Amino acid sequence: MPIDYQRALAHKITGQRTAYTETRTMLYALSIGMGRDPLDENELSFVFEGAELRVVPTMAAVLARGNIVGPLNLDMTLVLHGEQRLTVHRPLPPSGVLICDSRVVEVLDKGAGKGALVYTETDVRLEGEEQPLLTVGGTIFARGDGGFGGPAGPTPEVHGVPKRDPDFRHVTQTRADQALLYRLNGDRNPLHADPAVARRAGFPAPILHGLCSYAIACRAVLASVCDYDPTRIGSFDVRFTAPVYPGETIATEIWVDGEVVSFRCQVEERGVTSINNGRCLLRPA
Repeated sequence: MPIDYQRALAHKITGQRTAYTETRTMLYALSIGMGRDPLDENELSFVFEGAELRVVPTMAAVLARGNIVGPLNLDMTLVLHGEQRLTVHRPLPPSGVLICDSRVVEVLDKGAGKGALVYTETDVRLEGEEQPLLTVGGTIFARGDGGFGGPAGPTPEVHGVPKRDPDFRHVTQTRADQALLYRLNGDRNPLHADPAVARRAGFPAPILHGLCSYAIACRAVLASVCDYDPTRIGSFDVRFTAPVYPGETIATEIWVDGEVVSFRCQVEERGVTSINNGRCLLRPA
C-alpha cells in the first residue's frame, strides 16, 4: 500500500511516558565505551554514581525512541536510518520520567524505485512540566516506498565539514561484543545480534547500531572539545553513510569554529566514512 501523504503528516503519538533510572543512564554510558579505563575520572563521572552522575546527551535518542513510522505502512525490510538530530533545551537529569510527543514532519517522494524520505521529530519533557527538555529528530530512508505522489523537495541543507586538516582526532576501538551490550538500551533488532539475520540482510556479520555510532561520536566531541562537560552540547546532528561492525576502530575527525563543531567518523580498517556532515552547536562554558 503506498504512503498516504496527508495521513502521514497528520500522524502523531502524544503523551508517551518513559521512566528511567540512574542504572539505565550508567548502562548507556558503558554501552558506548565510557569507563573502559576505570581510572579515568572524566569518564567515571558518567558510569559511577559516587559523585554527581553526568548524562551523555545522545541518550535522549534512546529514551525518545518509538514507532512513529509504524502506521505509514513502509516496507521495513528496505528501511535505513539516514540522519539523527538532537536539540538540547535543558540537560537531561540522571533519572526521571519523560513525556514524549512525536510527529511526522515531512515525507519526500524521490520517485518510484528511488525511495522516500520520512522526517520525524519528538519533543521530550519532564513529567509535570510543559517546556521541552530536548527535541529529537530523525530521517528514515524508505527505499521501497517512492512513487506515492508526494512532494520531491526541498531537502534540508546538509552541513559540510571544513576542507582543512582536523583540529582533533579521537580514536575509539569498539568491542567485539559492543552491539550485544548496546542492545540492552532497548533496540532488540536481531540485525545487531543474529549472524543469520545479518547475512539475510546482506551483511557478513551483525552490524553496530547507528545510534551507538552516533553516541561514540558524541563521546569523542565531549572528550576533545568539551572537557567532558555534557552541558556544553546544545545540538548534535549527523548523517549515517556506512555501517560499522563491532570490533572495528572509529576515528572521529573534529573541526572547531567558534561555537560550531564539525565532525565525521572514519572506520579505519575499511577506509569508509560511517558518519558524515556532523554538526554540534556548543553552549558557553
